Amino acid sequence: MCSVLTKGLVKRLFNDKEDPYNRQIRPTINETTAIHLKMQLFVARILELNERFQLLKANVWLTFDWVDEFLTWNPEEYEGVENIKISSDLIWLPDIVLYNNAGTGYEPYLQNKLVKIDHTGHVNWAFPHIIRASCDLNIANFPFDTQQCDLKFGPWQHDCTELVMEGAGDETVFRSDGEWDMVGLAIQTNQFNYPDDPGVRYYDVTFTIKIRRRSMHYVFNLLLPCILIASITLLGFLLPVDSGEKVSLGVTVLLSLTVFLLLIAESMPPSSVVPIIGHYYISTMALVSFSLLLTVLVLNLHHRGPYCNRAPKWLRVFVLGTLARFLRLQPAELRQRKHELDRNSSHIPTGNDNLDHLDEGRSLDNKTTEPNRISSGNKSRDGSSERKEDVVALMLRLVSHVRYIREHYQDVTESEDVQNEWKQIALVVDRVFAVLYVIGMICTVTVLFFNLT
Repeated sequence: MCSVLTKGLVKRLFNDKEDPYNRQIRPTINETTAIHLKMQLFVARILELNERFQLLKANVWLTFDWVDEFLTWNPEEYEGVENIKISSDLIWLPDIVLYNNAGTGYEPYLQNKLVKIDHTGHVNWAFPHIIRASCDLNIANFPFDTQQCDLKFGPWQHDCTELVMEGAGDETVFRSDGEWDMVGLAIQTNQFNYPDDPGVRYYDVTFTIKIRRRSMHYVFNLLLPCILIASITLLGFLLPVDSGEKVSLGVTVLLSLTVFLLLIAESMPPSSVVPIIGHYYISTMALVSFSLLLTVLVLNLHHRGPYCNRAPKWLRVFVLGTLARFLRLQPAELRQRKHELDRNSSHIPTGNDNLDHLDEGRSLDNKTTEPNRISSGNKSRDGSSERKEDVVALMLRLVSHVRYIREHYQDVTESEDVQNEWKQIALVVDRVFAVLYVIGMICTVTVLFFNLT
């Protein structure tokens, strides 16, 4: 029975009148009367926020309310039927469009949606819709950012004398997608003059969606790996120089940071605004590059050749004295090692006195044998004199070899002392550079979080 009443009512509203209903005509009896349209927007879910292309994709609920003066009836004539639901393509609909639409077209609605019509002519048109809108996103604080996206709705043809708009809505139906949380929805009604129709004002309602990013995903996948990789660089200062892996470790860390920076660059728009995480990566890469330079300097100090001069006195006093004592690089062990070197050098058989005695013995033998040669004549040719001369010649050769060995050992010892001195300087300088790197890394992280607060 109810369906029969509804069918009859619809027939009367659209067909039984002398002036049939025309959905192309604005539904007011007086043409100078403006239709008051109330628009409500509820954001159900953020489907995608593309920072690179500055686009927002969201699932929203749209509701429009207005009065159609041609769709009224007396409920008593239809056994108390006060409202009906019919297809939206049968009645007049406001030409509301999304001004900053970034979809395939400007039709924000699908056909054959139902509208609810009250006997007083009040029309309620509500439906869900997926919108794609262009937004001006600020990525300076990515991934700890809060974004605002404006959705500007308004009529395309009906000016403010024909259609008056009013906005409403809230975030009560919002459900987070795991990345974004909604923090507010601001609504503002405006009137503008547009260049395509000068002198005519149009209403529009701007909904400002305020959302905050959940940053833990980026912290665990981008920030913490960067901090850990940068900390590995510190191990390069602790590696022994003779291992030959100090420079290789620094280059590997630098390449790893470059990969993470490329991942961030792919998701960011190609603009002059660099996000704070990009600043952090660039600063960390600069620190790692500087650590490579310092590592090369340490390697140069460590591998000073045997022909290098001793370190200047001021360098020995400042580095091996003040800095080594401040850094607690085992000064007692260093003194013990120096004492052992001095003790070993004192036991080196220099043989100066013996060699001098041998030289004096050689001169005395020459003085004693010369008169004997004169007096004895042919006796110097016997076998004993020849054996004695052979022994003296052998001793002289031994003395020459011993002197050569002594001088060589002294040169080797002095060269080792010079090399050990430079190695110790390199060790102290390497520790100083490690401390400077730690301070730089702490300052970089501190500045990062200071800018976020």
